[in-house]
Amino acid sequence: MGTTGKQGGGKAKSPAPKRNPTSSTKSAPSPKPRASSKVYRRRRLVALVLVLLFVAGLATGGIYLAGLFGMGPAARPETQQAGSGAPAKPKAEGNAGTKPSAVCDESGIQVTAGTDKPAYGPDENPVLTLRVTNTGAAPCDINVGTSQMEYVITSGDDIIFNSRNCQLDPNDLVKNLAPGASETANFIWKVKRNAPDCAPVVSEPGRGGATYVLVATLGKWSSERVPFTLQ
Repeated sequence: MGTTGKQGGGKAKSPAPKRNPTSSTKSAPSPKPRASSKVYRRRRLVALVLVLLFVAGLATGGIYLAGLFGMGPAARPETQQAGSGAPAKPKAEGNAGTKPSAVCDESGIQVTAGTDKPAYGPDENPVLTLRVTNTGAAPCDINVGTSQMEYVITSGDDIIFNSRNCQLDPNDLVKNLAPGASETANFIWKVKRNAPDCAPVVSEPGRGGATYVLVATLGKWSSERVPFTLQ
């Protein structure tokens, strides 16, 4: 008997499915490694340095501009002394409200007396001088008004003249004497005697080579004795 189909009693094998080359499974990309803490710190440090350099540049530019517009040291020109090619040293500028670094030393206050000449002719009147000087290291407020001044002329033990005997309208005048500074007052003596309370005096001071002594006083300070002669 003839047979149809394939021979053999085994089952027919179905053909193996074809693989689609484009449908093969791709491996997932591995995650990027995270930056370590050292890298973050290094980045922050670099950023901080850049900021500081930028701020420093702004500050430098600000100082330069301030100098150009007269607000800084760059706008201060050097002054020159007349007839000299060397620049003069600028005067020190004191800060307003600055307190002295030391207290006034009254022992450094000195009063000196003097006359414009050691001897005077028959028709000349002596010019008496009172000078107060601060020889201390700190400024001192001193009353240099006429209320504190006194010129006394003597001949031996005889008081010939005292400027306070006939003084009119004495006044106060307080000045701040810096270290080394002085104030000077002059008084013309008309070669006349006077008495306390400006009482009348008949006698006149003698001339002809007579020697007299001047002592000047300012407040609590008095000068040394200064001799002079009247011809």
